[in-house]
Amino acid sequence: MNYAPVCLLAVALSFPLLATGADLDALIEECDSCHGPQGASSDSDVPIIGGQSSSYIATSLAYYQEWGRPCIKSAYRHGDTSKPVTTMCKICADMSFDEMEALGDYYASQKYVAAKQDFNQAQAEKGALLHEKLCFSCHPKGGTIAERGPILAGQWAGYLKTAVGQALSGEHLVPPLMEKQFADLGIEDIDALANYYASQQ
Repeated sequence: MNYAPVCLLAVALSFPLLATGADLDALIEECDSCHGPQGASSDSDVPIIGGQSSSYIATSLAYYQEWGRPCIKSAYRHGDTSKPVTTMCKICADMSFDEMEALGDYYASQKYVAAKQDFNQAQAEKGALLHEKLCFSCHPKGGTIAERGPILAGQWAGYLKTAVGQALSGEHLVPPLMEKQFADLGIEDIDALANYYASQQ
């Protein structure tokens, strides 16, 4: 698995125009159509983005633009759900760096709303130990704060399992340290971590 960092400076130089208020409102409406109002997702396959750090959101959008994350087809979940299915890569294709930053700032200013979901207590306890062993340096305090990495506590378990699987396959580029930590994870380990984060509601 190779790690190819996105050059945000190059993206910024390619798209020098600032996003207007109307443009930003339209982009927020588009994002909320899948991620839910204020980024509080109600669907297990769609991540919660409200309350995540601005830099994490902007960088994630840039990764989609550079095909550093898989472009899975998705139907719209809110608003006009009759619109044809789309992908994050299509949504990000013509987005400027300033728009990515503006979206990051907006969603970072929103409240993080943990998902209400079922979890296995025994698996969650195993996951807590794995978190302390493998994940705490980038996701401190049980993954409850956005620091070097995104908030994981209360994130949808379904989404987390998919994202880890994509990282293991090389479809989703991750930092070298995370790649190294993931290398020895088995299916049961991934399930335990997902249950641990799901338990924090």
